Amino acid sequence: MDMSQYRDLFVSESRGHLSAFNELIVQLEENVSDRAAVDEIFRHAHSLKGMAATMQFEAITALAHRMEDLLSRVRNDEFAFSADMADLLLEGGDLLSGMVSIIETGEGQQPDASDLIERLTTFTPGSTGSKNRPAPPVADANRVEIATDTPHRNHQFRQSDSFKSVRVKTEILDRLVNITGELITTRHRLSDQARRHTGAALDEPLHQLSALLRELRDEVFQARMLPFAFAAERFPRLVRDLARKQGKEVALQIEGKEIELDRGILEEITEPLVHILRNAVDHGMESPADRVAMGKSHGGTIAITVVRDKDHVDITVSDDGRGIDPVRIAAKAIEKGIIAPEQARRLSPQAALMLVCAPGFSTAAEVSDVSGRGVGMDAVKTAAHALGGTLVIESEIGRGSRFILRLPITVSIIHALLVECGTLTVAFPVNAVARTIELKRADILEDNGRKVFALDGRHVPIKSLNRLLGQKISPGLGPIVPAVVTETGGSAVGMVTDRLLGQQEIFVKPLGIPLGRLKGLTGGAITGDGRIVFVVDASALA
Repeated sequence: MDMSQYRDLFVSESRGHLSAFNELIVQLEENVSDRAAVDEIFRHAHSLKGMAATMQFEAITALAHRMEDLLSRVRNDEFAFSADMADLLLEGGDLLSGMVSIIETGEGQQPDASDLIERLTTFTPGSTGSKNRPAPPVADANRVEIATDTPHRNHQFRQSDSFKSVRVKTEILDRLVNITGELITTRHRLSDQARRHTGAALDEPLHQLSALLRELRDEVFQARMLPFAFAAERFPRLVRDLARKQGKEVALQIEGKEIELDRGILEEITEPLVHILRNAVDHGMESPADRVAMGKSHGGTIAITVVRDKDHVDITVSDDGRGIDPVRIAAKAIEKGIIAPEQARRLSPQAALMLVCAPGFSTAAEVSDVSGRGVGMDAVKTAAHALGGTLVIESEIGRGSRFILRLPITVSIIHALLVECGTLTVAFPVNAVARTIELKRADILEDNGRKVFALDGRHVPIKSLNRLLGQKISPGLGPIVPAVVTETGGSAVGMVTDRLLGQQEIFVKPLGIPLGRLKGLTGGAITGDGRIVFVVDASALA
């Protein structure tokens, strides 16, 4: 019987079992008496073994069988679940994942699992451990499965289902987004033409077209949405392995796994979150002895919280570790030549904390495989800004730190504030705008050589958007100066410009070379009257 037609389904189902298997192993370490978890882990190993046997994948069958046998001994109370056993089973899960990938690509030969099978067969508590391999890479994010029998308004995305599923190529979903965006641009063009002619004959059909396009946009975006769990599935294993390597005890808690984001955003934000988690374990978390000496619990906690608010989502990574000292951060930045001493004196504690995101900044005494290269938090901030989001760092010495990523739900079709800046029309994503304000000349003050204005009891610095983007200052400015106020790392900045044009929904496309290399620009769009609009990265400009 030709089984090749079932290969894709086997790969999909296997990945689902292995993902759940690894996650449950880490959970079981925190509560070794959880019999339900042991039973569920056993079922995943048993199911994978049965599927592989049906498909005649003998190497996978043999390894899964020995893992199942070891778990059976725990179920029969021959011995208790232990950290050594977790290491061994996770090593087996990594090897199985690699075997499944080889089956999927059809490239390479299956690895020799005889050594691991022997260690699984002869395992007794304390007798052996794993080779402590690193956590496997994130699962292929370029494949999305949509259950065929799920209501179209509430798609559920799964790595495996008990019924046959249908694959939707991400290229098709991307194409649908592009078509929808182009239709929205065309609608703006039609609306612009209708305003130029008298009569209301087009008002009703344009209104209906707008409603239909909004519905189409929502449906297309929903098809691209994935729960945060797809990105978070590797995090418990990552934290667990890093903590064990450093002799620390760290529990990871994740809230909001069900919150959905655009697939493209999940792909771009996964590695930045890995950077934050690695820093939290390496820099933030104390050793068990140090924690007890400080009056803390023996083990530390890192929490990831995902909360959606209208058209953006907040991802917060917090820990109860040693915290970050802004004075030490500023001193280190001076030592590395990142800022001058006089600049450091003007920094608020919040701004000093953001120095950890400066390129090349690191407080590590030596370079290791975890940290010390000065690229981690720089990459986090860059990724957040590239997505039209922001990064805020909060910390309290001795109590812990919080890294807050505020990201849009999607980055292709956005609501933006359009402004006129010299010969350019530029767009600020609405979620990056704190407020707009019209300043009188008398409202602009001098403070230590900087131009500022008073807002809510504080002095907010002013920058010229025209100068930042290389545009001439308009000679005919009146007594009122419009400004866009943005929040950058917890600090407000006012950007004065020529004119505020209002909000509009725009379809953002990436900029090609050489425009894509310009600092402060993240994309471009076309308005209904044919103007090119540049989408700005307010944080980078500030």
